[in-house]
Amino acid sequence: MALIAAASIVSSLFIAAPAAQADTITAAQLPGLLTVAAETTTPSYDRDLFEHWIDADSDDCNTRYEVLIDESTTRVTVDDGCWISGGTWVSPYDGVTAYAPSGIEIDHVVALAEAWRSGASGWTNEQRRAFANDLDVPYALTAASSTSNQSKADKDPAEWLPTNSSYVCEYVTSWALVKYRWSLTVDQAEFDALSSVLSGTCGSQSVTLPPLGDSTPAPTPVTFSDVSTNHVFYDEIRWLADAGISRGWKVGDTYEFRPARSIARGEMAAFLYRMAGEPAYTPPATSPFVDVRTSHVFYREIAWLADTGISKGWNTSKGTEFRPGWSTSREVMAAFLYRFEGSPAYSPDGESPFRDVSSSRTFYKEIRWLAAAGISTGWNVGYGCRDYRPLVTVKRAEMAAFLYRLENGGTTPITASECSPPPSPLYSGTVTAGAFCARDYAGWYGYTSGGTLMQCKTSSTDTRLRWRQV
Repeated sequence: MALIAAASIVSSLFIAAPAAQADTITAAQLPGLLTVAAETTTPSYDRDLFEHWIDADSDDCNTRYEVLIDESTTRVTVDDGCWISGGTWVSPYDGVTAYAPSGIEIDHVVALAEAWRSGASGWTNEQRRAFANDLDVPYALTAASSTSNQSKADKDPAEWLPTNSSYVCEYVTSWALVKYRWSLTVDQAEFDALSSVLSGTCGSQSVTLPPLGDSTPAPTPVTFSDVSTNHVFYDEIRWLADAGISRGWKVGDTYEFRPARSIARGEMAAFLYRMAGEPAYTPPATSPFVDVRTSHVFYREIAWLADTGISKGWNTSKGTEFRPGWSTSREVMAAFLYRFEGSPAYSPDGESPFRDVSSSRTFYKEIRWLAAAGISTGWNVGYGCRDYRPLVTVKRAEMAAFLYRLENGGTTPITASECSPPPSPLYSGTVTAGAFCARDYAGWYGYTSGGTLMQCKTSSTDTRLRWRQV
């Protein structure tokens, strides 16, 4: 989108609206479509009412990073957590080049404060959020140098124009189109400046009017190339995507969910924030965690998680740490979901239904609550015995299932132990499935390191003694 010559405005800048709405006019006609009115100065402008940046398509890249990826003039590499490397950005306002995301800013062509004075003060928070993160047209947001962005600030074209004279026509055209798209007014001096620039050769350019801001279509359904219809959690993953909680990663023309990948604590924060409906929330200017910068792709979600008391992190000699890259264990997941639900009144009684979860465990109550709700009932390892495996990390597919059950109701609740261990002899160590076992152990039972019950025995097709699943 950056550095597009005025002569190429039609072909490379503007996205056509649906056929029933698309109107092509000349740039000179744009000012006549705008309403002239004095700017509103009350109520006072509040930047926090324009929520940004958000991850609208749940692909782990928020609006700022989407623009950076789109406007780089060289190929970028996007790693987990939307970490970008290898890009080059040229500020169209002044021609300044940056070689790292930290060296470039994302500018609202029509500044938020200007939008506020031009009608946005009367919008809902949802409308302001949509405006502040508008990726549906390629000219609402642009990568700009810090110097030009600060110089521009919230000025309109009557007060500021790019120093790059070859970009002035495109800039003013973009400004007018954004104002039209969002039904924002222009003051008289602004109208005169638009009319002056959008004249002559610049004014003769053809432009296509965009759809109005309140008619932006909903995201199209996502199909994951790495999740087959016979996947054990296919329905749950499908629900997670349709609910906008996670739409995976876009790879070429397809999407990947990566169901077997462990879910990190930062991702967990994002999942729960979206599960809560992405409530309006302004994170603090200073991060509550020494290991989470305010520029972190999930900073808003992590700060929200802390403010709601779902996770306070760890107190260390360096300060409070969240450890966003750490994998989430099953017992921590239980605690997160319990607190997410408002820490409901619950008192576990009777013997633990899990062999590996004693009443002295830190998250014993939360795990018992999760099982009683049928959200996670662990593994049946035979003879009515169950394991929860509290330290095993949660995979993305499993998290889809847990959230689905939390929202739609769980499976059969597990509230008490029904474990009747196999009779002696029981092998005291761990065994390996399929491994040979000595004749002295024929008929003995044993458990694998993963908790699966095995027996040293033959089979109908193999007369050799092996550890075989019961």
